[in-house]
Amino acid sequence: MTTNGSSRKWIEEHPYLEGVAGFQALVEEALEGIAPVAARTDWAAYAPDRARGVPLLRSERARLDVVPAAGDALLRVAERVAAADVPDAIRGPARGLADALRGGPAERARAARWVLEGGAPAEAPGGNPGLLRYLGWNALAYVLAPVVAEVSARTDDAWERGECPTCGAAPAMGLLVDDGTARARHLACGCCRTRWRFKRVACPFCGNEDARQLGVLEIDREPALRLDVCDACKGYVKTCTGAGDEAFLLADWPTLHLDVLARDRGYERRGASLFELDG
Repeated sequence: MTTNGSSRKWIEEHPYLEGVAGFQALVEEALEGIAPVAARTDWAAYAPDRARGVPLLRSERARLDVVPAAGDALLRVAERVAAADVPDAIRGPARGLADALRGGPAERARAARWVLEGGAPAEAPGGNPGLLRYLGWNALAYVLAPVVAEVSARTDDAWERGECPTCGAAPAMGLLVDDGTARARHLACGCCRTRWRFKRVACPFCGNEDARQLGVLEIDREPALRLDVCDACKGYVKTCTGAGDEAFLLADWPTLHLDVLARDRGYERRGASLFELDG
């Protein structure tokens, strides 16, 4: 995790995030130096699937195989966590995962596919689905970075769906962007970190466009953030509204307290999350 003055100040103001911030930094440091995938998307071949709403990584037409690179990156980060000064509740499962991944390329591929496909918890390699999902998506996001940048930059064929155009996950965050004439709304994936444009007034989870059932919850002392809520499905999107360290806030974990706030107001997290809240 690249830490600048604003992100350090944020963590100081939200000290309950120190643990997850430190662990996220450990994971990101373990991934440094790994080569991202070199394969480029065959956009012409993928176009029919994209038009039908098939996310990039679920399309055979795209001819994009990220599994080997993701599996190798996952092994590296699991080994680093297993050797780190972390609580036994994390170190033990990380050792189990690293041992499983050392079984060879086939085992690493199986783990990467489990992450990509949202496999059943009972079938998680290494035996700890929560840790595998967290480390696996961090590894995938790292090796997929060039692909994600390419997807996020596409404007010639609008997606505007409520799931990520790269991996198909429901959005974790939202962002209001000044496009020169108005403020456009973008959504952000908490798994692969893709951003994509979405309707300004609509719920990405249930498709509701009735403004009477869509609202905004402002956040005291945090004017750059808000909750966009839907009373039709009780879902919500944590949204960045002001200029600032957007890349940091869109990582999802810096705003976990907003998930607690939303839950206390009767809303349910419907966006994909790599974090489980207690209670």
